[in-house]
Amino acid sequence: MTLPPEIPTTTAGTTDPGAGAPATRLLDGRYRLEERLGEGALGVVWRARHMALHRDFALKLLRTGALADPAARARFHREAEALGRLRHPHIVEVTDFGIDPESGAPYLVMELLPGRTLADLLCCEAGPLPAARALPLLEALARAIDAAHGQGILHRDLKPANIALAVDAAGGPLLKVLDFGLAEISAPQTPEIPPQDDPAEGSAGDESLTSTGMLLGTPLYAAPEVIRGAAATRASDIYSLGVIAYEMLAGRPPFQGSTSKVLSAHLHAAPPSPALPHFVSQALNEPLHKEPEHRPPTATAFVQRLRRAAERSEAARWSRAELPRRAAMAAGMAAASLAATLLLTPAGYPPEIWLDDLRMKIVPARQPDPRILLVSLDESSLEGPESLSTRADEVGKALSSIFAAGARGVAVDFLLPAQWRDSPYFQDAVFRHPETLTLAAFSKGTVIGPECISVLTAAALGRKKTAALFGFANLDEDVDHATRTGHLVFHDQQGGEHPSWAARAASMLGPVPRPSTGPVFRIDLRVNVQGYKQIRWRDLPAALAQHPEMFRDRLVLVGGDFLDDIHSAPMSLGTIGEISGLKLQALQVHTITAGLPVREAPREYVSFFAALAATGAALAALLGLNRALTAVLGLAALYIAASVLVFWQKGLLLPITAPCLIVSLCFAAALLLRRRLTPIPSIRSYPA
Repeated sequence: MTLPPEIPTTTAGTTDPGAGAPATRLLDGRYRLEERLGEGALGVVWRARHMALHRDFALKLLRTGALADPAARARFHREAEALGRLRHPHIVEVTDFGIDPESGAPYLVMELLPGRTLADLLCCEAGPLPAARALPLLEALARAIDAAHGQGILHRDLKPANIALAVDAAGGPLLKVLDFGLAEISAPQTPEIPPQDDPAEGSAGDESLTSTGMLLGTPLYAAPEVIRGAAATRASDIYSLGVIAYEMLAGRPPFQGSTSKVLSAHLHAAPPSPALPHFVSQALNEPLHKEPEHRPPTATAFVQRLRRAAERSEAARWSRAELPRRAAMAAGMAAASLAATLLLTPAGYPPEIWLDDLRMKIVPARQPDPRILLVSLDESSLEGPESLSTRADEVGKALSSIFAAGARGVAVDFLLPAQWRDSPYFQDAVFRHPETLTLAAFSKGTVIGPECISVLTAAALGRKKTAALFGFANLDEDVDHATRTGHLVFHDQQGGEHPSWAARAASMLGPVPRPSTGPVFRIDLRVNVQGYKQIRWRDLPAALAQHPEMFRDRLVLVGGDFLDDIHSAPMSLGTIGEISGLKLQALQVHTITAGLPVREAPREYVSFFAALAATGAALAALLGLNRALTAVLGLAALYIAASVLVFWQKGLLLPITAPCLIVSLCFAAALLLRRRLTPIPSIRSYPA
């Protein structure tokens, strides 16, 4: 029982403790009545000292005037029986029950609970309790009610005055349900008293309406079916709990006024809408339904729904206030991450090109263009690289024979010496096939290569045709010295365009595409370079004599396979290998004739969309959404997988490092910033 602070300490004087006056004698030889704590119509509550245990208890003693009333005695015994059967941290604990041998009055001994009642709290607050304070109390009350119902006990008089608020051993709040005097027990050990003969007990100083006539309990908290005279059920206690919850959160009971007005409202009126969020009002209305079967099945179920509604409403309120501000923060962080990423990952950023290599090698390989035929000059075909200057006549005759066999075009991929301008056979081949012959040039500040054409041949062809004979064979290298890109044209210092050797050779098989992204293109390294048909120079005469059809309608690429003409290129998964200049040029020619199938997505556009994704990820982090990190990691994995699929199907290289860095930087910054922002509300974090 609670010990109201406003009750004054009593003095000795009378020997009738049941009359509500002070006393100094021992009760039943064990309990010394020291201070009157409160009284009601049937009994008086004392602070009693157990003489053997030297411990104070709350002792409830039936009034002397009620001893002759069977209903009062039955009610007193019912409370003792109900509390004796219940052991719960939120129900007052009974330690003893007996009958005073001197007066014949029964008494009930309970734990002494220093503190106040919920009615005192609501009176002092003079207004609604915050949900963060009310919900822990309602949860404790609901557990106590469900525990009593589980033991087959109905309280039937739940009200704030019967709910004690104390402090536990750790200094935390403690709620206890009191006064089971109107309890109904499923297996009673005493005769049931008809409702009309069972008066309700009031309490000193209680301003609530009191029960009269057939009504059990207090009208402010009575269920409609009890008012109609029907038997109370678990749903009746849940209704009373709903009224208490309404009063705690709204600051007043749902129905007020005279007894008749309150009773009529319980029967017929809908609870007025309190000034509470919509979801909370909806939850409060559930236990206040007029029909018991439509109320929540248990007290705990109701309070759980109420908590979810309060948390949902608080989260909605917080979102309305914080969402615009945090969305602006997320957008700002995404913009900063975008700028930082573009600076940190310039074109040719090594991780990005390595990821490109990875995609090139994990997708299915492509077969080389069957129209391309390679003829290679190696050390075994010549006495040495330096002997090439003496082979002009031999090469000139071979070129004429290849054209005679029906070749569509010939492209020579090595720089021809100046001595070749004195070879009539070579000059004749050039003069007869200027549109279908391509020779290599190289620019190193000065152009090397055209000096192999004699003055007479150049004059006969004209300046334009002579210039068109040559294509620049310069190759680009990335930071790892591997070649991954080629050129359609090169620009001189005056801004003029000159075709590359690969583009000039590819034009013999069809028109050369001009992409909008510029003259630089990605070499299609998916092509199986070992699949090209290749003839060594020393085997060329025999091939021309025995299988001239091999050259018909073919583009013949003639190049060196010397040790000093080896280049680096991505050859296998994750490795850079060596490849001859001839095969590297063949890959470029193939890429051009295939319509430049490998394309890079505009980095700026993809980064912009990555910034949008980063904004969403940062906003999720700032809002503390569950599994935000999992979602970001899943999104990154999905994007990487999609980039592989898109490249496989469309040949489009989506950038990976920049988008992932944008999202990662933005998400990490949001996580750090969230620690300094107002936390996302959680009602459970507030003290009771």
